[in-house]
Amino acid sequence: MFKFKTYVLNRMNMPFTIAFVRVDFDEMLIDALNQVVNDIDKYLKNVEEKFSPFLPDSLVSRHTDLGEELQDAFFDLEYQEVYSRSIITKKETYGLFDPFFDGKYNPTGFVKGWVIENSFMKYIKPLIENSIIEAGAINGAGDMQVGTRLGSNFIWKIGIENPEDREKIIAKYSIKNGAVATSGLSKKGRHIKSDNDINHIQVTVVGAYLSDVDVLATAGVVANEKIWSEIIKNKQLTGILLTKEGIKRVFEEGKITDVKRS
Repeated sequence: MFKFKTYVLNRMNMPFTIAFVRVDFDEMLIDALNQVVNDIDKYLKNVEEKFSPFLPDSLVSRHTDLGEELQDAFFDLEYQEVYSRSIITKKETYGLFDPFFDGKYNPTGFVKGWVIENSFMKYIKPLIENSIIEAGAINGAGDMQVGTRLGSNFIWKIGIENPEDREKIIAKYSIKNGAVATSGLSKKGRHIKSDNDINHIQVTVVGAYLSDVDVLATAGVVANEKIWSEIIKNKQLTGILLTKEGIKRVFEEGKITDVKRS
């Protein structure tokens, strides 16, 4: 019987839930995990201070408001990574994701998934690889990166809510290692734009890395049928979407199947 130890951190105007899984937890281990959570909290705070467009001294604000300090921002390796990947993501989503959506650089739509993934890789994955914990996960506003020790029989069982009835589940995924991201009309950020009529109510994408699937799920909400089908096939995506017409569209490794919603 596995036991869970969970923590909740509030950063970037959202809750981050951290979960550790083991058969048992002794006092010494709990003290060590408390320190890991403190380290994650400091990391989240540091990332927020770099990338928040709402903080006047962040690197993002200095990038957009003080052109002469742009060079200083690019000395930061994380800033370089987020900037370059945001530009690449815009191309890969046919411009649906745009870090310059309002004329100024704002990568917040990418940063959420990226920081959850990074926090997992930096602080939780080593605990799993060294068998300190059986499994671990970080969930930020419903998007998550999870992992399980090699050889373990523990499996993360992830349910996808029906946006029209939160007490119902429209899909279940059982994974040991990977990421799941869900975006819907109610969660659509301003970094997403669309010139077509929005027909998708909710999109979930399952993959290896949250920094990839989070942006793709959000882009999928406002993509038209042709573009989204191309993205699914080109990237061999797995997931599910709901349309306004009552269609549940399941896609697995790039293959798409339509089923009528019950």
